Amino acid sequence: MNKFTGTLPALAIVFAVTASQAQALETAAPLLPPASVDAHNLIIEPPALGTPKFHEELSTVLWVQETRTPEQAKFVETTLNLERFALVIGNAIFEVDGPALKTIIDTAIDEVRTDYDAVKAVYDYPRPFEINSVVDPLGDARPVASYPSGHAIRAVVYARLLAEVFPEKSDELLDLATRIGHGRVIAGVHYPMDVSEGQKLGNAYADAIIAGDAFQNSIDGIRATGSS
Repeated sequence: MNKFTGTLPALAIVFAVTASQAQALETAAPLLPPASVDAHNLIIEPPALGTPKFHEELSTVLWVQETRTPEQAKFVETTLNLERFALVIGNAIFEVDGPALKTIIDTAIDEVRTDYDAVKAVYDYPRPFEINSVVDPLGDARPVASYPSGHAIRAVVYARLLAEVFPEKSDELLDLATRIGHGRVIAGVHYPMDVSEGQKLGNAYADAIIAGDAFQNSIDGIRATGSS
């Protein structure tokens, strides 16, 4: 049995997108319907700085930092993108139109990011390493709003949308998404609540996208092209 051994450079070829494909998505209907997710009524209000609940969150970050392993450090420093999930999918990635898949997924992620960036701006919550100098962050440690976690949101959206195309890989995709979210706490760049609420929001975004005709029509075309 042929075992998929794709590397990131090889996947870059599989997912190479033409200018015409990108242009087609730019002129299409949004994959995330406007105002389809009421984030502020969906996620909890983060605790005020200095409260017992806040210190509980920060204490967890510090404890996880003390126990993290080199393997965990390597995992959390890995870039979050489509290629990371494609390695889980394996040979099945060659059974669909790879460039079209990348265009659809990347477009959905961009729309989701635009929406959650506005949510993060409302809360403007500081990162753990901004509050406590003992926190030693790994990977993408930018001093931008912490709540909710964008990585946790995007990981869930990647997994859920890809699971619509590759349902047989659903459990593995969702497991990877969960580990990516939890890895943000291990990395010292997010509190546990950032991740749990981010995953909740990611599922809401995925639900809204998957329910839409724009996404369903797109993946029908991806499947048909790949099987022809």
